[in-house]
Amino acid sequence: MKTYIAFEIESLHKHDVFSDLDYFFAGTMALAFNEKNPLVLVSCALVSKSLSEGHICLDLASTAGSQKPASETNPLVLKYPDLETWTQALKKSSMVSEGLHTPLVLDSTGKLYLARYFDFQNRLTDNISRRVSLSKIPMEKTLTDEILKDFFPSGANHLLPQKNAVKNALYNKFTLISGGPGTGKTFVIGIIKTVLPLLSKKKGQPIQRIVCVASTGKAASKMEEGSTIHSALRPLVHGPGFYFNQKNPLNADILIVDEASMIDLPLLVRLLEAVPLETNIIMTGDKHQLTSIQAGAVFSDLCAVDELYTHTFTLDYNFRSQGKTGIEKLSKAINEKNIQDFESLLLSHDYPDLVFENYHDAKSVMTTLQNHITEGYGPFGNAKNEEEALSKIDDFRVLCAHNKGDYGTLQINHLCEKILRSLNNSGIEERPFIRAVMVNSNDYKKGLFNGDTGVMVEKNGKTTAFFKGLDDKLRQYRYSDLPSHDTAFAITIHKSQGSEFDSVLMVIPDRFSPVVTRQLLYTGVTRAKKKVILIGNLDIMKAAIRMNTKRHSGIQESLGKKLESKYFEKK
Repeated sequence: MKTYIAFEIESLHKHDVFSDLDYFFAGTMALAFNEKNPLVLVSCALVSKSLSEGHICLDLASTAGSQKPASETNPLVLKYPDLETWTQALKKSSMVSEGLHTPLVLDSTGKLYLARYFDFQNRLTDNISRRVSLSKIPMEKTLTDEILKDFFPSGANHLLPQKNAVKNALYNKFTLISGGPGTGKTFVIGIIKTVLPLLSKKKGQPIQRIVCVASTGKAASKMEEGSTIHSALRPLVHGPGFYFNQKNPLNADILIVDEASMIDLPLLVRLLEAVPLETNIIMTGDKHQLTSIQAGAVFSDLCAVDELYTHTFTLDYNFRSQGKTGIEKLSKAINEKNIQDFESLLLSHDYPDLVFENYHDAKSVMTTLQNHITEGYGPFGNAKNEEEALSKIDDFRVLCAHNKGDYGTLQINHLCEKILRSLNNSGIEERPFIRAVMVNSNDYKKGLFNGDTGVMVEKNGKTTAFFKGLDDKLRQYRYSDLPSHDTAFAITIHKSQGSEFDSVLMVIPDRFSPVVTRQLLYTGVTRAKKKVILIGNLDIMKAAIRMNTKRHSGIQESLGKKLESKYFEKK
């Protein structure tokens, strides 16, 4: 096994350590700044690579002086320089500084950023620290307790975390609420939206304007009067940016942000900057689930900031299952990295909502898949029209780790369509073929957004698509009018975030993949409300649970320092 010193950029590109984009970026910087130091050029490529892997920055301190495989799938060993050598080389370069006037920024903790992302991070932590430092809204305890007693009866101790979260949200300018499916996040949002007008009315004040947003149309549809973040901010037709921004803010007294764990850093910054500092911000999500597809794990980073502990609430109690179902026990074992419980739960057959099919060979796996798909999609396949199909679309879903390759969405969707077409042609009564589809880009004019799920009906040589809007009304589109979309009998676990299904068939690859992590398993399992069928290799899944995927950023340190300094300023 060959070991490369981590500043042989041509060799690293040749051995697929760096993508063409990483290599091109480093080359462009070399020409623009007449940079010849190979260590600096490799650092450029590493920053680009880090962003593509979801990190906001390259953390030199965690890598310096080590020897590591290039990636989980590339056995090439890279030997990194010590921290002093590395940082000194960067500080001497004209393309690196501590500010935004150079393309790369090196901070005091040894984190290297693209200037754009350093700026986003700084704007985020500035915005939140200013909100948190604002004076609390004066609490009228007697009045609040009088109103809340109808929602939280005395003696209901299991509702105490929800009650505390509601109280904080009513009287603080910034609140984080984290919890898995069924832990009462929607319940808390509903109470906040109900109580605020009551408080205003009793105090003789104008009713506060509440704006509810989520990252996807699916998540937004769960909230009454909810919309996607993009819809609320109104993207400009000509050019980048939004109609609502720092200079032209949204009219909102309260901003509720649902499924916040799915929001990437740039979008969250633009959202927070588009509402006045006096606006009360309430963010809900699940800090344990998969992060956004783009760079950052912002919500989980914020939940981990010690200085925000009085603004952060974790909901653990599951009202649906009360800790008794296999799904909840399995998700808990995954979250806590409890390999023993995870294995025993899968192998015990004690829980009817938990089915495990271990890999034996490719032929038996395909037979198992066919059987579960036939049973799961049977009611959908028998739907007589689009309305019936849409009513059954969330009854069952196949979730995959990848799009391509064995057991990826492309392969499984092909299998699902083959099975459903055979079911469609086997009956006496002729029915249209109905395909589940998911939009994967935003079309603001048509009101269709990334993640929206609908059905495509093939009948009499014509193909028509149907979606339900946020108002629950059926909307019809010609096939040629649809934005970019994919068949959605099988979707990636990443794409499933913000959705829930009665039953889930979760297909995990039979070999190691860097995509298969603890967060991916947790997210997939918790999409199921009634039943999860897990097909996979037990050893691969146990290895995934041990993996701690941490996205690098400086959000915790930056926000912590700013909040601490604001605290001492007040003193």
